[in-house]
Amino acid sequence: MPTPPRPNRDPSPRQDTAPEPMTPQPMTAEQMARRRPLIAFTTVAILAPLLLLGIATAVQISLLGSLPSEVAVHWDIGGQPDRYLPAWSLPLMTALLGVSMVVLLTVPARRSLAAGDAGASYRVLGGLSLGLSTLIAVIFTATAWYQTDGGTVPIVGLAMTSAALALAAGVVAALSLPIPPHAERTVPATPLTLDPDEQAAWLRTTTASRGTVGLAAAAFVMGLLATIFSWADGQSDSYVIGSAVVTILVAVAVATTVAYRVRVSADGLRVASVAGLPRFHVPLDDIAEVAVNPDVRPIGDYGGYGIRWRGKTTAVVPRGGSAIVVRRSSGRSFAVVVDDADAGAALLSALADRHRQADDAGPR
Repeated sequence: MPTPPRPNRDPSPRQDTAPEPMTPQPMTAEQMARRRPLIAFTTVAILAPLLLLGIATAVQISLLGSLPSEVAVHWDIGGQPDRYLPAWSLPLMTALLGVSMVVLLTVPARRSLAAGDAGASYRVLGGLSLGLSTLIAVIFTATAWYQTDGGTVPIVGLAMTSAALALAAGVVAALSLPIPPHAERTVPATPLTLDPDEQAAWLRTTTASRGTVGLAAAAFVMGLLATIFSWADGQSDSYVIGSAVVTILVAVAVATTVAYRVRVSADGLRVASVAGLPRFHVPLDDIAEVAVNPDVRPIGDYGGYGIRWRGKTTAVVPRGGSAIVVRRSSGRSFAVVVDDADAGAALLSALADRHRQADDAGPR
């Protein structure tokens, strides 16, 4: 028997059509304006320093055949060499030291800038990145060049020349970066509803980010190792003591800035390091207005991390995030980055309003 034809379940003719290609939309003027600072910062603060360091490293490698097996890398106060290392250590230090410096200075800043942040601090970071890269590239390359065929290094003149070139490069880099003005993001706090005699307090602990803690710990370990090695290597007492003092200062800075306790109560706003110092206090009678910054960007808003002073503002910035911002009666302001800043600001605003109303009412 013949096989009956299968029913056509799709009566309409099938058309194989390729999806229409998506046409990229041109960037708007606003998008271009936001990307321009990012492109400029990437070029001036990251690509240019890395290119300069790469050229310097390549030149030093090309000079290795004309260098003695060991070269001078440190000089005493009279300009005489007192420490030597293998010749290949010069290009290695140029690459490692230079690239590490560029990464630490610019990668976190570029991330914030890409998120829409702005401010003059990015000019400073861009200038530092290119300036320090110039210093490292010039002084290490010149150190290698002067010692070819057993020559000596005029360290004083070289240091002065390198510093001048680094300063010039840093200033040019900073002035060439088109950084738009910083945008204000604070909003007034909505006060809580409190009864006239109701008592309330709000407590939080704010800590630095893991990355900041890791960098601080690494700085302390490096200082400690430098002190131990300099002592074991028989360096002068002044050198060992200086290294130990720097290490102690780093340890104190880490202990006093890694975490803070924040308290809002009838006493006002108190912020204190978990180490006990430093401490900050804004009493209720000194509060003119309480606001919240929902998204603090440390570099753009306050110029970095830690305890910051910018103009009339003092800020405790262990990391990014929300912050309580207080405008004081004197016109100055104080800010602290802390979790759940909305709740803390709402209570502080309510307490300040109640205190102000009590003062206005006067004695009964």
